[in-house]
Amino acid sequence: MTGKVAPAITLPQDPDLRAVILQAMAAARFNEQTSEPVPEVSPSPAPDAPARLSSDRACIESNLARKGLWNPGASYGTGIVELIANHDRLGLVQRIDPGPPLGGVSFDVLVWACSRWRELGTPDARHIPFTLAGLAEDLGWRKGGGAATDLARAVDSLTQATFRARVFNARLREVRIDTFGLLDRWERGERARPGRCSHGGMLVLGDWLHEQLRRGHVTYVSWRQLRALRGHTARRLLVFLEAERFTGLYRRTIDQALLATLGVTANQPHHQRATLRRAADEVTANQNRYRRVRIEAGERRDTHLLVAERVRTDQGSPCDAPGQSVR
Repeated sequence: MTGKVAPAITLPQDPDLRAVILQAMAAARFNEQTSEPVPEVSPSPAPDAPARLSSDRACIESNLARKGLWNPGASYGTGIVELIANHDRLGLVQRIDPGPPLGGVSFDVLVWACSRWRELGTPDARHIPFTLAGLAEDLGWRKGGGAATDLARAVDSLTQATFRARVFNARLREVRIDTFGLLDRWERGERARPGRCSHGGMLVLGDWLHEQLRRGHVTYVSWRQLRALRGHTARRLLVFLEAERFTGLYRRTIDQALLATLGVTANQPHHQRATLRRAADEVTANQNRYRRVRIEAGERRDTHLLVAERVRTDQGSPCDAPGQSVR
């Protein structure tokens, strides 16, 4: 504003043009009276927030527990992901970037990231304090032997991955096809050096994942029970079952949609069943809320079922409610 008085404006006789000019003048007066908006800054956790899990109550976004985004048997250096559309239990799932496949370690890292975000107690924050050493300890990995390199590759794969998939959108409260990533970026953190102070590392959640978590669309799982399982497919199976809503007995035909959901990529049906059977046996043999998980022959020829029996516990398990997958 210069302080000068603006010259009077002669309004035209045409009613439509007159209305447009009056509306523009009103908007101009409003803008003059309104100060510039202050850009919103996403709050960050306290600088001394730990980079380790603090409880057994782990979680993962529920779509990610149910979707076929994962290939538990994948290892690094297995080549470029085929950019093809597949269908899992929820429908379309398509990887649309040429990055490495998301293997079992990537799945474990994302469960850890979702769990640490929840523990921080700052819903609007996307930054998670993070160190490779702290993550390795929470995963039960020994130091050395290339552990840091393997974890760095897993985090890299999560920052590259982009999907187009049919998911439940927690903001819109509807099932739709969304395009989304998982992690935006990450920093390792550095030790103090001459002339430079140390600083902690961090993971930054992608906006889609953060919005889903912030709106409570999560599946809970016991971190201790999850880490007790040695096989990646067994861990994937446990999280999948925790995301399914049932009490008592669960029976599901083993078809291509279920195989895609669990990341079973064997070509021959008997190899597929063998992979699932090993995972089911491991879940059954370990302490959790499943009395038995097994593969059974179906009523029709050449059909087989995934069968699980869930038992409610009285020990206060974080996963002992029939509908603990929140949506």
